[in-house]
Amino acid sequence: MKTLFRLALLLIPFGLLTSCSSVDVITDYDRTATFTNYKTYAFYKTGIDRAQISDLDKRRILTAIEDEMARKGFVKSESPDLLVSIFTTEKERVDVYN
Repeated sequence: MKTLFRLALLLIPFGLLTSCSSVDVITDYDRTATFTNYKTYAFYKTGIDRAQISDLDKRRILTAIEDEMARKGFVKSESPDLLVSIFTTEKERVDVYN
């Protein structure tokens, strides 16, 4: 009985960790571009509007991008050097265990 209890204590955290869905983030940019030449950015409105996610999730993503761009020294501008866009896709996966 003690062994079963110990096994359960080990398996429960493992099950919780593996049951969490993960998010894959893929980036794409011109590898030959010299980003030190760019100082300002703005969001590409057409691309942002096409993202098929909730407005709440959209705001979360845009806020995360704004924070990262600020950390890298970029400033948001009306006449930007760079345009930033997002594309999202969603997959639903259901696992059933007997």
